[in-house]
Amino acid sequence: MTFIEIRDLMKIYYTKETNIRVPALRGLELSIKEGEFISVIGPSGSGKTTLLLILAGMTDPSAGYVKVGDLRLDQLSEEERSLYRRYRVGTLWQLPSRNLIWEINILENVEIPMRLLGIPREERLKRAKELLTEVGLDKRMNHKPQQLSGGEVQRAGLACALAHQPLILLADEPTGELDSKTAGELLRFFKHLNKTHGITAIMVTHDFDVAKSTDKLVQIVDGRISGYSPTKNLITIRDMHQVYVDTYGSIQLPRHVIENITVEKEIHIEEKEGKIILSQEEEKANKKKKTKAK
Repeated sequence: MTFIEIRDLMKIYYTKETNIRVPALRGLELSIKEGEFISVIGPSGSGKTTLLLILAGMTDPSAGYVKVGDLRLDQLSEEERSLYRRYRVGTLWQLPSRNLIWEINILENVEIPMRLLGIPREERLKRAKELLTEVGLDKRMNHKPQQLSGGEVQRAGLACALAHQPLILLADEPTGELDSKTAGELLRFFKHLNKTHGITAIMVTHDFDVAKSTDKLVQIVDGRISGYSPTKNLITIRDMHQVYVDTYGSIQLPRHVIENITVEKEIHIEEKEGKIILSQEEEKANKKKKTKAK
């Protein structure tokens, strides 16, 4: 069942001082099933964090259709987006200071989202302790963030993000400050909570090895989806050979495919035995390679 549906999504940033408009998302389209754990990967400036901010209700789209569950995010007022963030969204950021309050212990931190919803103290404490136990911090509940390791802090942030039982969990480079071993530990807890709580999770990353820990990988280049694939089929990013066809019939080819063709030149389309074959004349395709060789 589709839980998140995005059609023709555009986001343009505008700076009054310089009167410059910068497009971050250019007609992006994507469907995500309920309970899926996907990773969004792409270079800096590709639009992946902007997509996350729109899904978090922290910025509004310039145009397009964005539906999460039964809510059209592109039609919400600022007040409605605030309520959406409070009740339905959990977030985990790269910098620990954005996930936790440093002056209080992690048990109190996990309680805060539930306090905002008016949940009774006894129920808050029970759920907070259960979540911290699930992320392996049952013996560290009374410690403040600065008394924990980097991995423990991120795991506490993960528990905090799930405290109010959101429908969607969004993580922006959650392993960016961690070494590979600690990142692997965090991702194991992340996957466990995704399965046990049935939450739809989206993680933005630039690290292919991190992305492979999710169910599906979506690649963004220049504000559009350029490829997607179940991660079980991937060994390297170059193994991604599935692309998304939008409602206008447009496709964005993966970057490693673009490197081997001549851009701004015609491509031949052929329908054959139930397959669609894209091809480019050999001499044109090799022109770019020969130029590089020189």
